[in-house]
Amino acid sequence: MGIQEHTITFTLCEGDFEISMNRKPRSQREFDDWAKLCEKGLANGPLDWGIVYACARQVMGEPC
Repeated sequence: MGIQEHTITFTLCEGDFEISMNRKPRSQREFDDWAKLCEKGLANGPLDWGIVYACARQVMGEPC
């Protein structure tokens, strides 16, 4: 049996909205629209996996 995949799940809360927008959401609809844009950015955005992997490697004590 080989190594199993690991799923990463992100949860966004009202506090994340406040950090992003410098205010509270006006409604659930506004929050949901914002969250969908964040999700789209994570899925299709320029996430630099090289940086993510390098940070994980460094924390685990492996040489870069």
